[in-house]
Order: sequence, then structure tokens, then C-alpha cells
Amino acid sequence: MAIHDFIMLEPADIVSDLVILIESQLPTFSLSEEFVNILEKKKNENQHSLSFCAYMTNVCKSRFYFARENAQKGARVIDIAVYKGGILVFTIEAKLLPTPKGKSTKERDEHEYVYGRGAGIQRFKEGHHGRDNVDNLLLESGLIGFLKDNSFDFWHGKVNQWINDANWGHDEILSKIYFDSVGKLMSRHIRFDHSTIILHHFWVKVPM
Repeated sequence: MAIHDFIMLEPADIVSDLVILIESQLPTFSLSEEFVNILEKKKNENQHSLSFCAYMTNVCKSRFYFARENAQKGARVIDIAVYKGGILVFTIEAKLLPTPKGKSTKERDEHEYVYGRGAGIQRFKEGHHGRDNVDNLLLESGLIGFLKDNSFDFWHGKVNQWINDANWGHDEILSKIYFDSVGKLMSRHIRFDHSTIILHHFWVKVPM
């Protein structure tokens, strides 16, 4: 195996380790001290993301660092960036399900997880999200869905319906990996430059 092959394999191995770590820790997230304390006063999307970053960074014991609101291309900002040392290896967009209504002057789209203003998956497809700190496109990234009501099956059907409504390809719908105490799904999407991005979807139920 050439040196180039080792270089290409290393990021995939790091992401695989990271995904396994998130899956193993997510079931106890909503019971953690970080979740309870940080969300005591306000339970919006930003606070959920912050509590997740604090929780994961603490349980990682320096293996990974989870940063809130990391710069992306131009003036864009991703909700969560995951670092291995000083290298940004993974980005995560956070969404509440159902989508909050927003203000009367600036209502939010219910299908924001997929497409529309402030959309999750669409931002990855357009290349606004899913970049490292020198603007290279990452091969894999993720979304974390904080579910405030209904079942994993309900939201799986709803999100895939939104993908159909957006007239994206059928091969871009979310595939269920498992639904247990938490939910894990995956999807593949064609980006603006015709490259493919793999998205890991981590779903966790949280109190209202």
C-alpha cells in the first residue's frame, strides 16, 4: 500500500470512530448534567446544540473536541464542528423536530430539516456546509435531530416526504439504520459540484 493510500484511509477511520462514539453516548445525553443544566432556562435549538457539544467534549476525554458555531464558507456558520486535534474532521447541523414556528415577522418552514430557508440537508448539497477550515469539502458530515414529539418512524416518513416534495432523487431519501433508544439513519446527496456527500443522521428524543 502506498503512502497516498494511508493518507486517504485515515480521515475515513477517524470519522468511523467518531460516529461510533456519538452513537454510543447519545442514549444518555438527555439525562446528562450538561443537558439538564444548560437547558434549564431556555430550550431552543442553540441551547440543545451547546449542551450536546459540552456533553460530547466531556465524555470524549480529549479524543475529539465539539465546537459550537464554527465558520464555514463565506459568512456561513455550522452549528457544530468536530475537531481531532487542530483538524476539523466533521460538521453537524442541528435541528429541532418539529421545526419551531419562529417569529411572526420571520416564520420558519416546517420542512427546514430538508429544504428552504435555513435548511439542513440543502445547505450540505449546496456546499455551504460540510467544509473543513480551509474550505475543502468533507466526504461525510451529519445532522442531529432533537425530537420533541412523535416517533422515529413518524419523522422518518415526514423527512422522506419532504425530500420527495423537493423533487430530489429517490436515492437521496434517508435509510434507517436502527431505531432504539435513539435513531440512526444515513443518506447520500449529490452536491453542486456533482460530488457525493454522506450524511449521518443522529436522532434523540428530548423533553418539551
